[in-house]
Amino acid sequence: MNLGWWLERSTWEYADKTAVVDADGTSVTYRELRAESNRIGNVLAGFGIGVDDVVVTAMPDNHTHVATFYATIKLGGAFSGLNYKANDQKLIDDVARSQARIAVVSLEYVHLADLLAAQPSIETVIVTEPGDHAYPVLSALTADASDELRIADRASADIAAINFTSGTSGTSKGVIFTHGTLGNSAWGAVFLGGITSETRNVSLVGMYHSGGIHDSIRMIMAGGTILWSGGWDVDRVVEIFEKRSPNWMYWIIPTMMRDLMRHPRWDSLDLTGLRTYVAGEPVPDDVRDALLSKGAQVGNMYGCTEAMPVCILGPSLYYGEESEVPAGSSGHPIRGFSEVVLKDPETGATLTGNDVEGEVCIKGDVVTPGYYRDPERTAEAFDSEGYLHTRDRAYRSADGWYYVRGRIDDIINPGGEKLSLLEVDAALLEHPDVIDAGCIGVAHERFGEVPAAFVQMKSGITEEEARVVLDAHMINTLERWKRPRLYVLVDEIPRTAKRSKMHGAMRERIRGITLRDADGVMGLDALHSSQDAIA
Repeated sequence: MNLGWWLERSTWEYADKTAVVDADGTSVTYRELRAESNRIGNVLAGFGIGVDDVVVTAMPDNHTHVATFYATIKLGGAFSGLNYKANDQKLIDDVARSQARIAVVSLEYVHLADLLAAQPSIETVIVTEPGDHAYPVLSALTADASDELRIADRASADIAAINFTSGTSGTSKGVIFTHGTLGNSAWGAVFLGGITSETRNVSLVGMYHSGGIHDSIRMIMAGGTILWSGGWDVDRVVEIFEKRSPNWMYWIIPTMMRDLMRHPRWDSLDLTGLRTYVAGEPVPDDVRDALLSKGAQVGNMYGCTEAMPVCILGPSLYYGEESEVPAGSSGHPIRGFSEVVLKDPETGATLTGNDVEGEVCIKGDVVTPGYYRDPERTAEAFDSEGYLHTRDRAYRSADGWYYVRGRIDDIINPGGEKLSLLEVDAALLEHPDVIDAGCIGVAHERFGEVPAAFVQMKSGITEEEARVVLDAHMINTLERWKRPRLYVLVDEIPRTAKRSKMHGAMRERIRGITLRDADGVMGLDALHSSQDAIA
């Protein structure tokens, strides 16, 4: 069934109810959102868009973006939101992979219009508003368009959206969202969380991300209200809570939560009755405790883009299951979403029983069929049993609880001992002068591989001061052998939209480096200086 029917159905039930509130306060009702999506759909149809055609967007998260999404899928096309913050080459690669025919660009990102128009597959670029450009203007085209549109017949296996990953290594992968997998995920999420027409969800993640697409389906299904934050801006999010009193925040990342906890109005912020899932990484105790102390109901959810992204592991907040889940655990697999097994990352053998650790592998109702026009990487991702390999590690306890331990890439073996870099990250974040931190492995002449810490510090601290202070802190916090041997001071940790570490970008910064045992603990600039002196 075409997912566009859910906007139609919710308009029947909730025509005059607020459907979307933009970050600037602009709001539209369900009646208005339906009419806008149908007008945009008729405009796109006039440019030849139909079944299986791809439409890409470079737009902020607002009601027009949601309407464009629904316009595309109602026509039977496939929606793909471009990350307007990405570099030009990623945008070029994503458009080339998608073979999109039309790009819809907002006026604030009109600088991307020429880049997109130059791509061989793009036949038309439409800009949302008039301005200093010569492209067709969406607002003018929709003014004369009909607000009635027949919804194309679609099957569960037909493509609704293509969501490009953040490209942490190599070119991005276009994850296929079908009407069936995305619909199953959204309905399951409604039931898992007890989402209703009274739900007001503050949506923190954009529509170039799986989370933003999911918000736009899930909330419309339930007849709820989407409160767009317009990207991560902690001041604006605090203002949304103060003015709009959201009762749902379907997902927030620990890094975002720490920004909220540092905000000067955090102490006065009332989160009573808020339901939320913390995702993106194992939930630290301080983040969970901070939310609970504010009266929020908190669950730890684990998913991935290939699971729409909901859900692989997570408790039902509707049934209050989060109170049964041990701290640090994401709960149990939910069969209605997917089947979950742990496999040995080296042999591929399924690990049976409990008290085992392995790679999370999934198949089932919410799992993507593969990557768009990318048969090689699709074949690499799935094994002979039909399981998708997530490259995430999890531990299944003696009691059957699952604990996600990060990426397989987040485990290194200094001196033959396994070390989770997430443990090192967490210890660094405990220092009061550290704003953000993330570790990767760096080659070491004696130990093989040791942690290299990328650290964002409070202003005014030099690399040498940071090295001394943080090394002392880490020696007092962790076993000595676990501490970083290289410190890299950065203005910002390279992260994806989900706030996961971008391992590829971080590795590029220290490519070719092998630390000497005699150097002890170094800062990157000091290391380069010493190497230059030797040369």
